[in-house]
Amino acid sequence: MPAPTRAADDADGPVGSAPMVLLLGRVVIEGAAGRIDSNRQSAAVELVSYLVLNPGADHHAIDDALWPGRLVNKQMRSAVISRTRSWLGKDADGEAYFPRVQDTGDSRYRLDQSVTCDWKVFRTSRAPAWPATTRTASSPCAGPSRSSAADPSPPSTPQRYAWAEPAIQEMVSAITDVAYELSTRRREAADYAGALWAAPQGLLAAEENELLHRQVFLAHHAAGDVDALREAAARLARINEGLGGGVDMEAETAQLLSTLLPKTVIRR
Repeated sequence: MPAPTRAADDADGPVGSAPMVLLLGRVVIEGAAGRIDSNRQSAAVELVSYLVLNPGADHHAIDDALWPGRLVNKQMRSAVISRTRSWLGKDADGEAYFPRVQDTGDSRYRLDQSVTCDWKVFRTSRAPAWPATTRTASSPCAGPSRSSAADPSPPSTPQRYAWAEPAIQEMVSAITDVAYELSTRRREAADYAGALWAAPQGLLAAEENELLHRQVFLAHHAAGDVDALREAAARLARINEGLGGGVDMEAETAQLLSTLLPKTVIRR
């Protein structure tokens, strides 16, 4: 039996500091005050991730999300919920971050409102300054695609996190929208370094998004860095070659590169 352990990324914060659910990258619960066996942790992390995105779920919804296609008895579900509750711990007033269902008032499961989530913070901070545009990821992400700014890791088994697919697509779309808008603003302000930081943040979530690759090309061209422009074009070509046996570059991208790259002069 593995020794009880905390998640490697758990913060050693003071008692009463609420956990934070990190979804924009490898899924991690920071700040869980309790302990949990390492072989039980993945189910607890998934349950917390599900509830932070689906507050007020009943036990049927939880069963369908965490154990799709399986017959789940109450004892099994209760054991996972109890372990997760103990792991998340309590606030300074002794209130559980994962209240018992009888304490929620409607017999549904939800986390305490003090439990935060990076995806919710992203949406809130984006709302006033970054209105949604019509631009979205050019193709869907294969799994919880995230990284430093956004790289959700694919689930380790086909069924794990299958419930999260709609949320993943929303995250990818929002991240690429913001990356596009910010890179455009930075480039138009002649801040080419800023533009070349912003666009790749979106590419962490959707590396095949040619709208963002075009932003990179334009920034390199505006900065007068032809070698970097050629390398960026070669990188997109490598990405496209690896997609489903190879795909062609979008016509708009090819046209842009033909305009930006110096023409080869053939001497006779």
